[in-house]
Amino acid sequence: MRLPRNISPAAARRRSLLFDAALGILLGAFAIIVAAGIGVVGFFALLCAVVLIPWYLLDGTLGRARRSPRRPAPRSSSRR
Repeated sequence: MRLPRNISPAAARRRSLLFDAALGILLGAFAIIVAAGIGVVGFFALLCAVVLIPWYLLDGTLGRARRSPRRPAPRSSSRR
């Protein structure tokens, strides 16, 4: 089905307005869906970060403490 070619300027404006309104509704719905998805993902990502960041910091600190034995500081010799 093809749209008629010879239409009045008023009908062309109405058709353009209808197309713009439909496109706006679709974009709005898409934005709401994506924003809700991003919000949910962001919420769970924040929870994971709150748990995992201290875990990694503690693990790194304990691993570094285990690997480096505590030795006394080397004395500087006074011989020349």
